[in-house]
Amino acid sequence: MRKVFVLLAVLLLTAQLACAKKLYVEMEYKKNSIKLDDGTDRKPQTVKGTDGKDLKFNSLIGALNYMSLQGWELVDTKSVTTGGGFVGAYGGASSTSTTVYYIFCKEVPDEELEETVANSYRKD
Repeated sequence: MRKVFVLLAVLLLTAQLACAKKLYVEMEYKKNSIKLDDGTDRKPQTVKGTDGKDLKFNSLIGALNYMSLQGWELVDTKSVTTGGGFVGAYGGASSTSTTVYYIFCKEVPDEELEETVANSYRKD
């Protein structure tokens, strides 16, 4: 019985060490297409279909379901508001725009994560 317990403990430890690490991406949904930013020095990439054209979704939910189908897990969202204005005693004007970003992750091999991280440092 003790040997079985030790064997299970060793297998569990080995499995934890062999687990892949998580890669995070930021998704922006705009004009029915999505762009993914993996933090590297490349511009955010528009997701393309097998024909090489940008995938166009009917709704944000369609885009989220697509990401799930690709193995990505939604972790968080963030909102960024830009613009400004003023409001005085007699009224005012403002012009703001809010963009929502969706943070996803999925497990990838260490090599893929190492390559992504190596390309995510600033070179200035």
